[in-house]
Amino acid sequence: MTWLTISLIGYFLLAFSYILDKALLKRRIPRPAVYAFYVALLSFLSMFLFPFGGQWIDWYFFCISIFSGGIFIWGLLFYYYAVKKNEISRVAPLVGSVVQITTFLLAIIFLNKQLATSGVFGIILLIIGGFLISFDLPLKYKKLIKGVKFSFLSGIMLGLSFSFFDYIYNYLGNNIGGDYIFINGFMWTRFGLFIGGLSLLLIKKYRKNILNSFLKKDETNKKQRSAKTIFYFSLNKIFGGISSVLINYAILLGGASMVQAVSSVQFVFVLLLASLMMKKYPTIFDEKLYFWDWVQKIGAIFLIIIGVFLINK
Repeated sequence: MTWLTISLIGYFLLAFSYILDKALLKRRIPRPAVYAFYVALLSFLSMFLFPFGGQWIDWYFFCISIFSGGIFIWGLLFYYYAVKKNEISRVAPLVGSVVQITTFLLAIIFLNKQLATSGVFGIILLIIGGFLISFDLPLKYKKLIKGVKFSFLSGIMLGLSFSFFDYIYNYLGNNIGGDYIFINGFMWTRFGLFIGGLSLLLIKKYRKNILNSFLKKDETNKKQRSAKTIFYFSLNKIFGGISSVLINYAILLGGASMVQAVSSVQFVFVLLLASLMMKKYPTIFDEKLYFWDWVQKIGAIFLIIIGVFLINK
């Protein structure tokens, strides 16, 4: 298979994972902090990779890995808040646009990346596209503010985390080389996710919700730890994990800029899947789209696609 085919499969699975996030947050794990904590617990399983090439690098690498993983979990937490408050077809593209802008600006500030004219136009198109896909015209105040602050916080923190992930893999390449760069980068950053999950316990409200999800016997908390919830949650994370492997493999085959240039196709998949799910589960997926809504969203996705291409040119 070509890098493009692999990318498309990976982004489709990622979009399906977004859809399951919405369903789980709506029906089975209604508290975002609990959902993020479960993700962090699952991330600890990556430590089982240690016998297959894992190694201690140094304290600097360890601290950077923990910091980047911790930021990622908090970014996920804000993403889950945004998904809970608004439609997934609005949240995912907006967060994705903010992630792209954040990583690009960080590369300019810390990696001395040149701000080409194409990059400026790319950022402008990402901002316009993210705005158009998230807010209906004419603007309605309630829709305008619904979960937007969480989307922006999530995009900024995830963008920062992805930039650190990139730095970590480069650091490993310069210091250990060989065939175990991916295993060590993946394993130690996922351990950072686990530590980030534990940091949620420092917030009283989150700590109470998380502990209740394990100990309380009321209907909501029993549903959160039921076999059905565990199955759907695990299935979701399997889809997310496979998509991550496929996208990284596509980057190996075709290069990061090419794979990033088609990354916005995931938002097309999200829009289509959410619309299909709305017909069967209207109480979960409140995606009420009319003809001009479709025109606006599809146009916005094209702007985002072009914007991503330009900043990665």
